[in-house]
Amino acid sequence: MNLTVNQLLTIVGRLDDSPGFDTPRERFRRFLSERMTDATAARQVIQECRQMSGEQNHRALQDAVVLTGKLLGFITTFSSYQHDPGAAPIGGQWESRRRLRVVLSVCTGQIADTELDALSKAAQGGVGLCVVTPFCSVKAHLEEMLRTRTYPELRLISLVGILRMADMVGAGQLTHDDVLQVLNPDVTVDSVVDLLDRSVTSPLRVSAGAPDCGGPLKNEQTTGNCWIAAIRLAPDTPAAQFVDSVIANRRLLAINPASQAQRAVQPGDSICVCVAGAGFVADARVAGLVTDGSSGVRNGERFAQVLKLTEVTVYGAPVVPAPELIRRIELTPDGNGGAVVTPVSRHEFDGMTRSASRPGHAQR
Repeated sequence: MNLTVNQLLTIVGRLDDSPGFDTPRERFRRFLSERMTDATAARQVIQECRQMSGEQNHRALQDAVVLTGKLLGFITTFSSYQHDPGAAPIGGQWESRRRLRVVLSVCTGQIADTELDALSKAAQGGVGLCVVTPFCSVKAHLEEMLRTRTYPELRLISLVGILRMADMVGAGQLTHDDVLQVLNPDVTVDSVVDLLDRSVTSPLRVSAGAPDCGGPLKNEQTTGNCWIAAIRLAPDTPAAQFVDSVIANRRLLAINPASQAQRAVQPGDSICVCVAGAGFVADARVAGLVTDGSSGVRNGERFAQVLKLTEVTVYGAPVVPAPELIRRIELTPDGNGGAVVTPVSRHEFDGMTRSASRPGHAQR
């Protein structure tokens, strides 16, 4: 049975620290262990966790991050969900047999200096890894603390960073030793130079867990800088109103990556907006990213990125996607106003926009 994380939480019940083999927490963790067998599955689970909000979301996300360590070659250990005020907010641990112990803390909101102190002490003899979401409100503070070496045992990484490492390990571009080197570098930089040299000269191999997109892309390399952003709006939100207000006027787009996305959207990328039940309604170029939580997007913490758009073209009439594209487009399970971005080739993107750039379509 292919359940979403949200459906599973409804079935197993509320995640808490109640002991026992058959508690909601243990059933949920067993499900994740069986499901998260490669980087593609890990990305899908983490994306589903981020599309929910609240305490249960954080706990599900915490467990998913801990289990991602298995894909990097670590032995993983879960921790309790609750911690006392001022105690280290430890979500779990990764361990490489007698070589490195990584203490994990998933930061989706606030983390006090006293908690950082406790986390640093808990990580002595190893490293403490602070995993931050894009809208972690203290991300800038954490970066400054680590930049000044206030906590030399601590490291900072994003959810995207962990998934990219898992992708590279699955594709054979990184070994477990390489991961250890990244998390706990030597005093000399020779090993880092060697790692960079291998990453540049080694051919890219596709992970065995990567999905087959099929269709015209079977023998065609996806460029990686063109995207379809698919949106399922709430029933009471007209497509034209959303496009005019958010895309054309505010020029913002909150997104999460599709399961087959192997990289994040970057400034300069091209994006075509598709509204479920309507079709392609606009295209734009990505001018930049909102990274400080100031976008004003409702429930912004649920999205991996918030894009700033430029060169926006709003179509006079929606364009119906080709059947092979419809089969590949992923959508959010609810009408939360956010988009799921799916990579497409430049050839496909140009084909979509050419069919929409006929007289009568307005540029804004």
